[in-house]
Amino acid sequence: MRIAIIEDEPLAAEKLAGYIQRQWPEAKIIATLSSVDAVIEFFNQPQNLDLLFSDIELSDGQVFSALEQIDVPCPVIFTTSYNDYWMNAFQNQGIEYLLKPFSFKRFSQAVANYQALFEQRSKIETTSFKQRFIIKQQGASEMLNVAEIHCFRAANGTILAGDKQGQYHILSDNNLSQLEAQLDPKVFFRINRADIININSLIKFETYTKETLALYIKGYSEALVTSKTRTANFRKWLEA
Repeated sequence: MRIAIIEDEPLAAEKLAGYIQRQWPEAKIIATLSSVDAVIEFFNQPQNLDLLFSDIELSDGQVFSALEQIDVPCPVIFTTSYNDYWMNAFQNQGIEYLLKPFSFKRFSQAVANYQALFEQRSKIETTSFKQRFIIKQQGASEMLNVAEIHCFRAANGTILAGDKQGQYHILSDNNLSQLEAQLDPKVFFRINRADIININSLIKFETYTKETLALYIKGYSEALVTSKTRTANFRKWLEA
């Protein structure tokens, strides 16, 4: 298990590392990052991570200023002394929010959410995938089949499902990582921190920058762009 820590207080980082090793003796902490700049530099290179623990207030600013510029490849458990940022946390891959100081018992409760998500993904080949969503249309409830969804987008704390007419529908789900785990990985791929596409809706793609691709999907004039850290895996996924 590969874990990274974002924490600018050495004692807090040491305590958290101790909790991690106590919970998962086999875990490897591959990096401890103490500033916004260090976070950006670290994630500008592809990283193979299972879980990220992140403080919010760092010495050179809030961690969100870094997370909004990068593509975090794993769920995040936020650790902070402030209770004002939970909405931002859950818009940035957050699955738990630990208020300092926290005990090992509270830590264990938080990581139980990660373990449940991990187990859900581990069983992905033997479980049925989500088939439909209930959406609101002009005051009535309607069914939207997953096969008819061309893309999912995370925006302003909500998840939107884009249909074949190019219209977006607000879903009750509010965590893109948890939604991703319910989708068939042979059909849907998360191309960046905010977008998941349906391979059957992909019309064409072209080079956008040296390390990213612009994707064009049916019914949408605007291209969706892969993140640098996901482009290589996206190419492999297309050829699978």
